[in-house]
Amino acid sequence: MLNLLSSFVPTILAAVEYTQHFSQGLAYIGAGIAVFTGAGTAIGQGLAASKAVEAVSRQPEASGKITTTMLIGQAVAETTGLYGLIIAFILTAK
Repeated sequence: MLNLLSSFVPTILAAVEYTQHFSQGLAYIGAGIAVFTGAGTAIGQGLAASKAVEAVSRQPEASGKITTTMLIGQAVAETTGLYGLIIAFILTAK
């Protein structure tokens, strides 16, 4: 019985090492996907800025309110990118 068990120990250890490398690889893939939230953030902020410029060009006297609203929208859009970056850092931490 002991001989049979000793033949399975190296196989079990190899499987554990394979599982650790596999899960670490999947974490890196997930971190890469999480970083892609920056693309959506960039598109959203670009659209907000372009619409604000259009609004100011149509109503220059309301530029203060438009700028304030745009900056609040930019801050809200930026949080998505920051959350993605934080998730990527968490996934790659050892």
